[in-house]
Amino acid sequence: MRYVPIIKVEVGMVLGQDIYDGEGKVLFGKGNILQQEDAQELLHMGLPGVYVEDSYSEGVRVIPLISETLKQEALRLVYDLLDEERCQEIEQDYILEITRRITREISAGKDKLYNMIDTRSLDDYTFFHSVNVAVLATMLGIASGNLDLEELNMLTTCALLHDVGRRYVEANVLNAKRTLSEEERILVEQHPKLGYDFLTEHYDFAPEVEKGVLEHHEWYNGCGYPMRRSGYDISYYARIIKVADVFDALTSKLPYHDPVSPSGAMDYMLANAGVEFDPDLVELLDKKIAIYPVGCEVTLSDGRNAIVIENYQESMLRPKVRTLPDGEIIDLNQEEAKDLMVQELFV
Repeated sequence: MRYVPIIKVEVGMVLGQDIYDGEGKVLFGKGNILQQEDAQELLHMGLPGVYVEDSYSEGVRVIPLISETLKQEALRLVYDLLDEERCQEIEQDYILEITRRITREISAGKDKLYNMIDTRSLDDYTFFHSVNVAVLATMLGIASGNLDLEELNMLTTCALLHDVGRRYVEANVLNAKRTLSEEERILVEQHPKLGYDFLTEHYDFAPEVEKGVLEHHEWYNGCGYPMRRSGYDISYYARIIKVADVFDALTSKLPYHDPVSPSGAMDYMLANAGVEFDPDLVELLDKKIAIYPVGCEVTLSDGRNAIVIENYQESMLRPKVRTLPDGEIIDLNQEEAKDLMVQELFV
């Protein structure tokens, strides 16, 4: 399986994974052979790209941190929570069931890297973003070694719910390409407090969960919102969510910016460690993010194109690749390939 940027998607390509909407409904099934109208619809949806199966990527496996089934269920949960009517039917026990399953699945693969590029439409950003932040935050919580199982479950819960306050902000404001009015800016900056109020009014989560939602936009240097807290005065959960939130936002296609590559996003995170982010958590993220995700196409320093087929946690910049179109396997981590390096990632 390999990742193909949307501008390179062609008629006849075979989808390597299901593509579904923010409600978790499958729009295009794995194995579908793309027709002209399918390719046009994918482009219209605003997807950054898709995973396909072909001879170039035979045997390349892209393994997500949580199962597709669980991801779809989590998407549907967020979708319903952000709807004024359906949210009234969502019980706390069901939320906790989903978040415990996320924690359990990620814990089972705790040595895995974050090794995929997400495929989602512009309109469904908030739903996918909430699930991705939960996955990233849980991965960081496990990697930190500082949290027991109960604490990890609480982290996953507040990470999945971190943007529930967006239900009170109009989509045309959240997705505006223009400069927001002062009133709109204030409303956007209140969404963590609005989410906190929603949870305290309708549910009985642990105070740590509610606080994680309330503080997830605070900056390490005190310049965030809504309360201008800083450093360790910001809850540990919120500091983790902040890192996961910004990384996922940077690597997403949004109305007001194109996706940044994982390496570009990490450059931003590292440059702002100690300013926007807890530096220890940025350092941890840097060890868990595959700069060149498996299945993605890269250009090598000798001009050849290749597909990434394996990453090494101790040497992220030097993956194992398969050249195109001849299929030569090159392990950039080996001595014989020391003069080669990855120059560019296509996303």
